[in-house]
Amino acid sequence: MDPYNSGNPLGLGPRHRKPKRKYFAKLFILMALILLPLGGYIVYQYLTSTQQQADVKSVQSLQEVPTPNLDKARVEKWNGITKKVAYLTFEDGPTALTSDILKSLKEQEVKATFFLIGSNINEQPDVVRSMAKAGHYIGPHSETHDYDTLYKKKQYVPEMLRVQKQINQLTNHSPLLTRPPYGSTPGITKSIAKEIEQAKLRVWDWSIDSMDWYYKDSAKEVANTVISRAEGPVEIILLHEQPQTLQALPAIVAGLKKKGYQFSIYDEDFHVPYNFAKFSNL
Repeated sequence: MDPYNSGNPLGLGPRHRKPKRKYFAKLFILMALILLPLGGYIVYQYLTSTQQQADVKSVQSLQEVPTPNLDKARVEKWNGITKKVAYLTFEDGPTALTSDILKSLKEQEVKATFFLIGSNINEQPDVVRSMAKAGHYIGPHSETHDYDTLYKKKQYVPEMLRVQKQINQLTNHSPLLTRPPYGSTPGITKSIAKEIEQAKLRVWDWSIDSMDWYYKDSAKEVANTVISRAEGPVEIILLHEQPQTLQALPAIVAGLKKKGYQFSIYDEDFHVPYNFAKFSNL
């Protein structure tokens, strides 16, 4: 017997065939029969995966690719600091002072929201066009500004829709936001609120009254009133097109900026109900 083959686990060198070695051939055949289906399955999975990758690469149109539904959302905080927004809202225009107000806002790089009266629009259509071109929001403030007509005779919606049409003819936009003369309470009742909702209009009152109608001879008092009352993260400021308001405007803007406020116009895509009557549908 070859000494290199005797007791050698690695099987180095020549070895004699023995009858019992036939079992290895049978075992090999058995293993092959077991592994053949498994190998076929692995090959099948590989080919399928390759085809799927080729199918993905063959997509040519963006419409064939599913995209996530991304909804717009407000950014309320930035680096842990609560966002503070001030809305300057002017009533009763356009007037002889509107152009000067627009000039002052431009100098301070601030946009505002204007609520206009129908008869005044007819007198100064070019000013309304300039207002829209400058990027300010323009909304209806009625035709008559008369309490009994608007609320007791329930002409709020008809008047606002007519003013909306006037604005659209000059700006190509039909504004949804209205400012109720004298505020929403007690004039806007549940029945009027339902009419407003059906007309797809909205209502905004104010969180700060500048008192510019009271301090007729003091721009300083107007500015102090606005700045001292601005405390919340969102403030809607009532202003009128008056000389004292125009004079107070730079101080108001500077004071609110110092308190951390940014200025914005009303955004129809992010309407938040704010009315004294607390109608959630407005």
